[in-house]
Amino acid sequence: MPIHTQDYRHWEGTLNPRPYTRWWIITKAELKLLAQRKIVRLIVAIPPAIYIIVHAALIFILNQVPGAVFSFDIDNEFFQNFLFRNPGAGPPSSFLIALIVIFGGSGLIATDLKNNALSLYLSKPISWIDYLIGKFAAIGILLGCLTLVPGLLLFLEHVLLTDAPFLKENYWIPLSIITYSVLITLSSSLLMLLFSSLTSNPRYAIIGFSAVWFGSPVIYEILKAITRTSKMALVSIWANYDILGTALFAGSHDYAVHWGWALLIQIALIALCLFVLHRRIRAVEIVK
Repeated sequence: MPIHTQDYRHWEGTLNPRPYTRWWIITKAELKLLAQRKIVRLIVAIPPAIYIIVHAALIFILNQVPGAVFSFDIDNEFFQNFLFRNPGAGPPSSFLIALIVIFGGSGLIATDLKNNALSLYLSKPISWIDYLIGKFAAIGILLGCLTLVPGLLLFLEHVLLTDAPFLKENYWIPLSIITYSVLITLSSSLLMLLFSSLTSNPRYAIIGFSAVWFGSPVIYEILKAITRTSKMALVSIWANYDILGTALFAGSHDYAVHWGWALLIQIALIALCLFVLHRRIRAVEIVK
């Protein structure tokens, strides 16, 4: 009998009549795998839940407990800080985002490369775009449960507990919450996927992401001390988020940088991530 090589071949059947939902199969499978890991459930679920409950309790106390006074008010800056806040300015939401991205996304592509599963994915009626969206959505859903969904619920809670003038004066805040959440989720998730695609070991992906996420603010502080100006803030991913956040929430910041430059940096970062991911995924795509 002839001996044939057992390679993955391009799928030649009929395409799914719903091609725009094929990515959901990958997302659902990844979320199930993450839910099966106990350490992921503990780290990704418990700290964010505590963080959200604390902010919900603060809103309730300020509105319902007479004489309750804190060093902050429930205003546009409160919601901006809830979504993303530097560790030195209060509860470190930046660390919570990093935890979710690291434990939820470090192995999404790296594990497929390690097990040679990427070629199996692409041998099916799934394009590289479906694959990338499926992996991205797995992190995006987790981050959305920390930023977008609770942010809108906290705003609704405050509207229900406070007077009507707050809603009339701050009706635009939900749109800012949505935009800011999408921006943070998009750039941080793609950055993690970029490092995950560059290695078959999730640990190296964690090191690369952590170097950028936690290292860029350190580099900014060093450059700021040398140049004695905050114009170097563009090298820090945290500073970029702060600048864009203050622009979206009508706040103020201490950086001598216009928000337009921060937006260009974010767009460039997202474009770079998509370019590298496209090259890495297409490198193993099976051509019919």
